[in-house]
Amino acid sequence: MRHGVTDWNEQGRLLGRAEIALNERGREQAMAVAAALAERPLDAVLASPQRRAQETAAPIAAAHGLAVQVDPDLAEVWVGRWQGKTYEELLGDADAERYAADGLHVCATIEDAGSVQQRMTSVLERLCAGAAGRRVCLVSHGDPIRLLLTHCLGAGLPTFRRLHVAPGSISVVRVAAQRTEVLGVNWRPGA
Repeated sequence: MRHGVTDWNEQGRLLGRAEIALNERGREQAMAVAAALAERPLDAVLASPQRRAQETAAPIAAAHGLAVQVDPDLAEVWVGRWQGKTYEELLGDADAERYAADGLHVCATIEDAGSVQQRMTSVLERLCAGAAGRRVCLVSHGDPIRLLLTHCLGAGLPTFRRLHVAPGSISVVRVAAQRTEVLGVNWRPGA
């Protein structure tokens, strides 16, 4: 799932790896997801190291008597000097404008999409190497989730921006021996 909403999300700021807390609405989203998943069996809850993901994961894990496990591969995209800025504030920045037009643009200011997808798929591979039949909740961020879903759909990397993954939303993937299925994208309990 994607973490709940923050003030920076609502302001259109690039969060990157900033330690931004959930706002009141984000905390409500986390509680709604925890309630929606309470009757579903979960074996583990893994979350990005960013505070907003940890705060989202905590009520989900608590509802299942689990501890949140931090996985650095679930981290948000690194955005360097763009962190905290809005796209309007980045007008005139050639790399920002090229990235806005092309999500695959590679520059020194942002972690490239291929690397993000690779670290997200490594989480999935590690989980698949464990016991079969495990149900795991991953709490991450918009672009990392879109890039993982793109991989699971077998779609080309450039299509990741066509997926909408709202704050506080759940996407469901089932991984079997020879088959990966995307069962749902962008479900928002209580919305």
